[in-house]
Amino acid sequence: MLSFLSRLVRELNWSRRKWSAASDREFHEELYRKDDYDPFSLAYPGSTTIRRFADLVEPALPSAGAVVDLGCGPGEITCELAARRSDLSFLGVDHSAAAIAKAQANRSRRGVTNVQFECRDVETYTPLNHIDLVTLFDAFHHITQPAAFVNRLGPYVGRWALIEPRGSWAGTWLKNLDFDWVAHDLDKIRAHIASAFATHVATADKSHTTANAAPTDKPPAPQAPLAPHAPREAIERRYTLDDLQRFFAGHTLDLRGTVAGLESYPPAPNQHGELRERFGELRYELFRDLDEWLFTRNLDLHAKHWLVIAERAEPPGDGESTHRRGRWKTRRASDLSALPPPAADFPSVAGPYDVKYGAYRGPRDATIGQRVIGAIELTNDGWDTWSSYREHGVFTSYHWLSVKGQIVTFDGERTPLPRAIAPGETEEVAITIIAPATSGNYRLAIDLVCEGVTWFSQAGRPWLEVPFDIR
Repeated sequence: MLSFLSRLVRELNWSRRKWSAASDREFHEELYRKDDYDPFSLAYPGSTTIRRFADLVEPALPSAGAVVDLGCGPGEITCELAARRSDLSFLGVDHSAAAIAKAQANRSRRGVTNVQFECRDVETYTPLNHIDLVTLFDAFHHITQPAAFVNRLGPYVGRWALIEPRGSWAGTWLKNLDFDWVAHDLDKIRAHIASAFATHVATADKSHTTANAAPTDKPPAPQAPLAPHAPREAIERRYTLDDLQRFFAGHTLDLRGTVAGLESYPPAPNQHGELRERFGELRYELFRDLDEWLFTRNLDLHAKHWLVIAERAEPPGDGESTHRRGRWKTRRASDLSALPPPAADFPSVAGPYDVKYGAYRGPRDATIGQRVIGAIELTNDGWDTWSSYREHGVFTSYHWLSVKGQIVTFDGERTPLPRAIAPGETEEVAITIIAPATSGNYRLAIDLVCEGVTWFSQAGRPWLEVPFDIR
């Protein structure tokens, strides 16, 4: 159980963050203005999350009546559930106008007519009638006053279904079982197959450009990848089982863990192709089977997301509750089986963007806006040759971080490689650096970028950080 002192420490830490309902809304407005994609395409990595979250909540859907998805975002899971249950009425509510605009587009894309979307403040939303099921997908931790929120809506709600990140006593995200690497490694296999096909088959999947592409006389003009961070902060409180039991006092909680909910996607997640569709189905099947394997061994609550079904406590003998607990379990965190010790290190699947950074040689301070040049040793640990002089060329670049690790400048200057670097080769290459416009202590995050495709750090290889002083 969380002690009073633990909760106090956590609340003090949270109070130092610049979190508010307005900040959260601005964050999501910026997030949902980004480029369009088809969330229901098997090729899109997020489709695995959409399908798995819908799989988990589908058994909790009522036999008839209304379902309200609060904090629905772009309505992807709302539309997926509506497509599965055309006999039910669905309503999605979100405080972001940009999210609702995307949700309406996704409704047309999915071809469902039994779902409506409204742009309203979830925290003040009051339904006009009884709601058979309220769902919140990765949204409950954005609520500023969760206990008051549950108490206010409780009289209107028959059942709650939440999918939330698993929280620690400190309010951080616990990820003892994090299988995002499965999606990355599976995509590396797909890219390797696509590369082999591109060499021999003219009509193969063109979603990966290989070293066989003809070189050009000069590198292509850099294309700025989209920064993944919005300028405002979303509310990010992670809750423990004790917290959830306190918020839903008087309710029976049934829980199940899931490894779905990818936090990072493989490169070029919006691209399509025959292989991407097939491997997307394989990705979904792997995550589904992992969930089932963990559940049968009572290990699933170690996963990074929890499904929480909450409903008013009922007298013993309710047949439906007994039936449902075949899919979920009423249990405590202390009831969980212990995780087995980690296995010995094993080699990872090689990909086209696997880099090993060596020593950095160059300045570690500069004046505001100054252009300086350093050098970094790179080893190509992947299977593709890197070249700046082809379509989707590879360049050295960087990001500027604050001393706390927050991104200050995402898109750094590009510097072409001096030559093509084949798999297994090591080369010292130049990196042109432009200092930030404000003085202070920073971290220079050295990274490689494959233009128009991905940053190497987003493909699973962390950048190299160098302390930097800007005068």
